[in-house]
Amino acid sequence: MSKDDGTFGLLPVLPEERVWNGFDFSMVNIGLAIATWGFLIGGTLSEFVDLKMGIAASIAGNTLAVMLMALVTTLPSTKYGIDQYVSFRSVFGIQGVKLTLAVMVLVEFGWCAVLAIMFGRASSNILGEVTNISSRSVVPVIIFGFIAIAISWLIVAKGPVSIKWLNRIVAPGLVLILVIMLGILLSKYSVSEVFSFKPSSPNPNLWWNYMIAFELNLGAGLSWWPIMGGLSRLCKTQRAGFWPNLIGLNFFAVFGQIVGLMAGLALGVSDPTEWMVPLGGAVLGIIVLVFIAFANITSITSLVFSTSMALKQIKRIERMDWSKLTFYFLLLTIPLIFFPDEVYSHFNTFLAICGTFFGPLSGIYFVDYFILRKRRLDIRSLYFTHSGKPYYYWGGFNWSAIAAFVIATAAYFIILNPITFDNSTVFLYLSASIPATIFGGVLHYIFSMMIVIPKKLGGYVKS
Repeated sequence: MSKDDGTFGLLPVLPEERVWNGFDFSMVNIGLAIATWGFLIGGTLSEFVDLKMGIAASIAGNTLAVMLMALVTTLPSTKYGIDQYVSFRSVFGIQGVKLTLAVMVLVEFGWCAVLAIMFGRASSNILGEVTNISSRSVVPVIIFGFIAIAISWLIVAKGPVSIKWLNRIVAPGLVLILVIMLGILLSKYSVSEVFSFKPSSPNPNLWWNYMIAFELNLGAGLSWWPIMGGLSRLCKTQRAGFWPNLIGLNFFAVFGQIVGLMAGLALGVSDPTEWMVPLGGAVLGIIVLVFIAFANITSITSLVFSTSMALKQIKRIERMDWSKLTFYFLLLTIPLIFFPDEVYSHFNTFLAICGTFFGPLSGIYFVDYFILRKRRLDIRSLYFTHSGKPYYYWGGFNWSAIAAFVIATAAYFIILNPITFDNSTVFLYLSASIPATIFGGVLHYIFSMMIVIPKKLGGYVKS
């Protein structure tokens, strides 16, 4: 097997082929977390909660979600060196896994568009500071969004080594930027002032505001679900694949959100590209904007790498040249860039929808891998696509797992409508993602014990 078969294909990455240690993967995760979206999430929270409630919601929601996400994606992928969508064949079937892939691709189109638009907004604001061109025009945003896509493709087409070195350079700078922004905020406002700021458009029910902030953080933490297995398979050990998630996607992501929350509360603006110059002044603000703009590139490259790897599940794509595959994926993201204001205005909904899908999927896979399979997979069978093999189920589909996913997702919508934020009483006590996640796992356990295992399907470990 050639090295490219593992690095750019679906075959397991052998231990000697893995290129990232714990430090490298931490830098990748920090580069992912401290893009403009971290500030934007914090700015979004400033619409609902004050600083004290926002910090509590961010730490609680993000930590819980990232830990669950990392358990079900990184541990199997680093143990066996496989993409998470290969390991998911054991749950949903050889063909059924493509249903989860479809959900993932749609979400990642959205995230890549958000990041490209953020690059465009930051660059447009820089242009507005040094010229007389209005930063309110969408034309520069669209043009710079194209540039972000082009730069990202040039990097990701070269593979994981280029991503590693990009993040080694950018990630430490992003941490420094965070510290600088926090210092600027605390130099302009006292600690008591910062804690006294009120949210811009809260609901009269304070507890509802907190639960929405908590739910959005659950969605933010779970939103990493589609890509972390594909990235962590390149890590040399399970430890190197798991703990960097808590360092980058949890600690530094929450740090960035809190800075964004503070700025949003102080200035009443949720868009981070609009408050960096007012806070830091023209020179420092522009420097920060430049760095933050290119931070979005690091995030796009990691998203595209993992998503393109997952797309190799599709037979027509499996043998496609890597540079062509990544090019076509980014090309399909471009239409969303033409609607920057619409994408921004629906950011709340986008975060909530991540919890809608990825919560139940995480619950189902946690039960399947850790409880039913006792952390053991038949790697050879994951690559057999014909009938009679353990993961073929019914015509390639495990309809019981699919049913558990559909029912749990429907339960989420009953508890909380992610579009309108209409909610049932259950939401105020349990959130929506947590019960949907647990419900999905419980249903999968019941269906497997009653239907799948008695029929000797799925290759489950005997007690």
